[in-house]
Amino acid sequence: MDFEFIIPVSRDGLLNKTGVNQYVVDEVLTKREISGALQDVRTSFRSKGAECMLDFFDAFFSVLCLQKDIEAEIKEEAWGHLLKIAVQLSTKLASILEEQVDSDSRRLNMNLVKMTCYLLCQYMEMLEGDETQPSANQAISKGKRKKKTSSLTIDWHREKETGVKTLLNITQQNIHRLWDPPVVDDEFVSLVTNCCYKLLENPEITHVVSKDEREAICHILSIMVKRYNHGLGASLKIIQLLQHFEHLVGPLSSVIKVCVDDYGYKSIVSELLREIGRMDSSDLSRDTSGTRAYTSFLVEMTEKCPAAVLPNISLVLCHLDGESYSMRNGVLGAMGEILIKILSKENLDDKMKDTRDQFLEKLEDHVHDIHAFVRSKCLQIWLSIVNEKCLPLPHQENLLTLVIGRLKDKTSSVRKYAIQLITALLKNNPFAAKLSVQELELSYEKEAEKLKAMMPDEDEESSNATMGEQTEEEWNKIKNDLQCIVDEQEEDSENITSQDSLITEDCTVDTVQDKIYTMMMNNQYKDAVMLMSAAMETFPEISVEKQAPVEDEESEDRDSTKSPVTMDTMTCLKHIFVEKKHAAHALTATEALETETQKDQSAVNELSKQQILVQYLKDSLAFTTQMQSSIPVIAQLLGSKNITDVLEAIEFFVTGFEFGLTASMIGIRRMLPLIWSKEANIKDAVVTAYKRLYLNPPGRNARSKAQAIVNNLSALTVGATLCDLTSLEGLIAELMKSGELEQSVKQMLWERFTMKIPGTTEEQSRAAVQLISMAAGADMGIVKSNVDVLVMEGLGPRADTDLLLARDTCLALLKLSTPKTMKGDVGNEPYKLPETDEMFTSLTRILVKSVTDLENRYWIPLMEQAVNVIYKLAEFPDTITGDVIKKISLECCAVGNEDTDSDNKADGNEGNEDMEADSNPLEESEKNEATEKTEAAKASFASGVLARLLSLVGHVALRQLVHLDVSVFGEMKRRRAIQERKDWIQTPASKVNQNKDGDNIEEEMGLAGAAAEDAESEYIRKICEKEIVTGTTLLAAFGPLLKAVCSNHQKYPSPELQKAATLALSKFMLVSSEFCEEHLQLLFTLLEKSTSSIIRANTIIAMGDLCFRFPNLIEPWTPHLYARLRDESTAVRKNTMQVLTHLILNDMIKVKGQISEMAVCIVDCEERIANLAKLFFNELAKKGNAIYNIMPDMISRLSDPDVGIDEENFRHIMRYMFGFIQKDKHCESLVEKLCHRYRATRVDRQWRDLSFCLSMLSFSEKSIAKLHENFMCFADKLADEEVYSCFTSIIGKSRNFAKPEAKTLIDELENRIESCHKKGLNEDDILERAGKSPVASKGKTPKKSTKTPAAQKSKPRRGRRRLDSSDEEEENLSPSTVAPRTRNPRSTKKKPAVVFSDSDDSDIELFQVDKTSKKNKDEVQQEEKGEDSDPEPLTPQPRTKGKNKRRLNSLRSPLSLNNTPTG
Repeated sequence: MDFEFIIPVSRDGLLNKTGVNQYVVDEVLTKREISGALQDVRTSFRSKGAECMLDFFDAFFSVLCLQKDIEAEIKEEAWGHLLKIAVQLSTKLASILEEQVDSDSRRLNMNLVKMTCYLLCQYMEMLEGDETQPSANQAISKGKRKKKTSSLTIDWHREKETGVKTLLNITQQNIHRLWDPPVVDDEFVSLVTNCCYKLLENPEITHVVSKDEREAICHILSIMVKRYNHGLGASLKIIQLLQHFEHLVGPLSSVIKVCVDDYGYKSIVSELLREIGRMDSSDLSRDTSGTRAYTSFLVEMTEKCPAAVLPNISLVLCHLDGESYSMRNGVLGAMGEILIKILSKENLDDKMKDTRDQFLEKLEDHVHDIHAFVRSKCLQIWLSIVNEKCLPLPHQENLLTLVIGRLKDKTSSVRKYAIQLITALLKNNPFAAKLSVQELELSYEKEAEKLKAMMPDEDEESSNATMGEQTEEEWNKIKNDLQCIVDEQEEDSENITSQDSLITEDCTVDTVQDKIYTMMMNNQYKDAVMLMSAAMETFPEISVEKQAPVEDEESEDRDSTKSPVTMDTMTCLKHIFVEKKHAAHALTATEALETETQKDQSAVNELSKQQILVQYLKDSLAFTTQMQSSIPVIAQLLGSKNITDVLEAIEFFVTGFEFGLTASMIGIRRMLPLIWSKEANIKDAVVTAYKRLYLNPPGRNARSKAQAIVNNLSALTVGATLCDLTSLEGLIAELMKSGELEQSVKQMLWERFTMKIPGTTEEQSRAAVQLISMAAGADMGIVKSNVDVLVMEGLGPRADTDLLLARDTCLALLKLSTPKTMKGDVGNEPYKLPETDEMFTSLTRILVKSVTDLENRYWIPLMEQAVNVIYKLAEFPDTITGDVIKKISLECCAVGNEDTDSDNKADGNEGNEDMEADSNPLEESEKNEATEKTEAAKASFASGVLARLLSLVGHVALRQLVHLDVSVFGEMKRRRAIQERKDWIQTPASKVNQNKDGDNIEEEMGLAGAAAEDAESEYIRKICEKEIVTGTTLLAAFGPLLKAVCSNHQKYPSPELQKAATLALSKFMLVSSEFCEEHLQLLFTLLEKSTSSIIRANTIIAMGDLCFRFPNLIEPWTPHLYARLRDESTAVRKNTMQVLTHLILNDMIKVKGQISEMAVCIVDCEERIANLAKLFFNELAKKGNAIYNIMPDMISRLSDPDVGIDEENFRHIMRYMFGFIQKDKHCESLVEKLCHRYRATRVDRQWRDLSFCLSMLSFSEKSIAKLHENFMCFADKLADEEVYSCFTSIIGKSRNFAKPEAKTLIDELENRIESCHKKGLNEDDILERAGKSPVASKGKTPKKSTKTPAAQKSKPRRGRRRLDSSDEEEENLSPSTVAPRTRNPRSTKKKPAVVFSDSDDSDIELFQVDKTSKKNKDEVQQEEKGEDSDPEPLTPQPRTKGKNKRRLNSLRSPLSLNNTPTG
């Protein structure tokens, strides 16, 4: 063979001859000739085999050249022939390469290999392109998701796999022997590798079906790297591919794994890491897609071959300090994989341990990385390390401290993985399965005492101290002799010759020091000093002071400087003496210890074991204490808005409870309210958590499990608040719906309630009835089928003394009430019992019998629930409750009669006592004291019984109202609906036709039913108004008594009686508006002047209910409600804030000027009240422009120095409030209004406050123009430094966000401000400059209000006069108190006055203090009188018009400056 096939760079290279023996394609065949040639290939292959390629290469090559023009069938036929030739060639080469090859055969086979591989690679690239190239139909229907179609008819995936495997069979043989010299051409290597890289670009290479193809490509590339010097090219190509194809992370990391593991070529790892390490960090931060691929590749490569990455990891550590957070994640991930796979093994050498510690320190550092993604990734790596149990124990404490700090991270993903990591540390802790702090502390103290007793009697520290004293004494003995010799030597230093001969070449520092010490001990002081001098010359380091000297005299020098200090001869001698003396002592002690050890080896072993045990308990206690410290923070995350925070916190608390962390019960309790969460995930997680904790106890049989479940659920009721019990009821309802509470558990509850189980306590019985009541909320049948048991046990003899049991039984009986029906449905008949039922007789007995037992504090809670049961279940509840009231009244009268009889007896004996008084004065005084005590006790007893009677009367009145308004009215509607349905069914057809003709249009439209409902409602209202608490009824008889008790504190001084009477009076007032109006003044007097904070707190809540019931009656008294926001009691202020929030947000009272009092609560000393105030304004901001409308008036009131708000608190309030002003038009309007307010200021404080408020606004171009227009309003105030500072901050903020055209306006304003501040311009200069403002000349300002406020004239207002919102009492002024206004302002020509749009009187009134907040002189005098006199009744403010009209005003109108609400 006289030619050589050279692999071309491009196809044109085979058409042009550039060498002597180069193979050239003679002619590219046409389409018709190609078909014939392929037929000849089949024939030639049968005779010649693979060598037919030499004859038909041109035909195959022609297909490549004409690939765009020929059909797919021709390509597939050519591919089939080519594949057969390649397969036969690969088989043939195996036998050829095993033998000695001559030159002709070598050249022949080399050309065959080159030609076949060239065509094989080219054809695979061609067909791969045809397969992946979208067809015309796909291009047209690009928007539709259709299955990809191919122009090929063969199964290309299978054919490609065969081709790649054939190429692998050829390349994995020793084909380099076919070359001379035996080095494969670079062109051949590039041909094969480029084909592999091209195939990898197809995303389908990652599919499972392409696994064999992917592995074959990995082996081909590995062979090229290992045998044919493709390592550097592969590394560069891999980096390039990763930048453009993110899906190649997995396949390329597999290539590296094959190279390293199967072919032992590890250098490619170092080359890749070197290339990644050389990348510019700034470029990586910009190319997010490529960087993400590099990161994933680095981590996956490390995961597959960590041993190869570990020696070269330092090449990429530079990226830990780079800008790209993705690369930091990648490097940290690689370090984590190395730690898990390599550095977690046992028997590591010191170098590997150092590397491990360095890696762990890097990971600890990046827990506080500046980027949240890095912090999150770092915590994930730590989580993997902990879960794989690869965390060294010394690093656990520091890691836990770091992770607990991340619980407060602002990023949710960081908090999520922080909680997961803490949970994993708890699950994988190396200490114990139960980590109770109390038990560990007791065990540690016990074992530590035991260890202390086992230690030797001689204390090591005292021994060392004694040794130090002895050494100091010995030194002092020889010190003087040495000092003399040293002094003599220094004097004769000039005559002394060199002493180097004293130290030979074999001497070292240690040997010289030993000689000096021996000489001093043998009293050879002169020789010792001479040898010391020689040593200091020979070994200069011997005279350098060490960092930790022994002597205290030298410690001061050490602290004063860190530089080395040269010691003199005496100091060196002392240093050597002390050091050698201590060494000798230590050696002696060691020898003695060894001797003792040999004597008593068993004692030493026991001591070692005890030391290990104490250290273990100490570490366990430290770990548990750290875990406990994280619980409060994680408990706060239960209230997070982020779902993942809540879910992870729930998982942590469940795990902590299982591991015995006592503080985890805090989180278990706080999880209960989450049962009401709207998020299904959270709700399900809570239910699952409690099922896991309480419903899966270990037990052998069903009964023992049921008993354990009941015990667990009963434990939740112990010490539970009302919120906890309500949430627990929701949880029990969920468990009932899901069927988790089995019948055995319900049966166990009933047995526990009836105390049939031996050893059941009263507390457990009450807990059981509570759980029964909760379960009945989901299934009423539980109680309905056992009413007799409840009455017999819960209201039986036990209930006479256990009132809590009776109360809980009543709560269970309340579950028998009729369930609610859907709107439009006819309700079910209510469940009612006759008044003679045993349930009601038992309740009556218990209430009457226990009313005089004042030591039992649960009578009133029982009474309330008993009355609720009577009104819910009794057919005639008023009869039963009336009977109860009469019986208890008789009891109360009996108590009063006993007191009267005792008084009469005392009066009868008074004469006799007077006669005996002179003879026995001492006995008389003692009798008087005893009598006074008896009288006080009787009075207290009578007051207590009367308080209970009044509580009963008040609650019955309230329940009677609810009974009539809800139960009776609902029953009337139900019966009417049933009757209407019957009438409709029984109506004959003829009447229906008449209805269709229009005779009964009202009935057809439903108007008749509505009229009947209105009549019924009016009837109910009249009964409530006239026949419950007024008139001649039983309850009405108690009205005067309630008034007498509440208004006469001297006659009825009992606090309990006053509280009960006030609540009962409030409930009476809720029933009838007539009764309410009559006693409203008394109730408000109690609200303001009662000395009991409990009465004031209760009364303010009652006021909220009265506002809903009778809003028109309460409206004139609104200022007194706001006044309670400044009450000295925290409970009163809190209740007032809650009540006003409820009323205002529900539009039940108008938002007046007093709302500034609610703003003051933002800075309340009680954090809860401050949070309530912030929550109120946050909700108010959602109601249109409410905040904007109240801002000017609020600023005026709060900046008034008479109000009592200091400047710092004012600024704190305004910072919060201005956060709700977002709209530009609101900012512009407020700028103008605040500028006008400068005219009405009285003190410097108000200047500063207004300026601060202006600085809180965001300024647009129009806002700056408003400042220009109204510049004269504040120009004279700019001399104040704080005012000037606020305006400069306005200029700075405006300049940062202003448009270019607004910069001129801002510069002009800045110049005017600077000029006024520095020079103090007078008013004439200001007016002159104001006329030259660029605003007027450029015409950029709005035409509206272009004049300054001083130049404007007040215009007449037409229509109804609007009230100034800045004066809270003006709203209630009577018409006679309002001064008449002049209709024609032109009749007088006085000097123009500054008039504001929201002020009709004077400017000073803009800052007038709240009149209701000031106390009258009479009120002050009344307070000074003390508690002896009764409070003077308050009077409401007169109303303008309308006595009983319901007025529900919106939040928009009252507080805007011009009383014009914005939309």
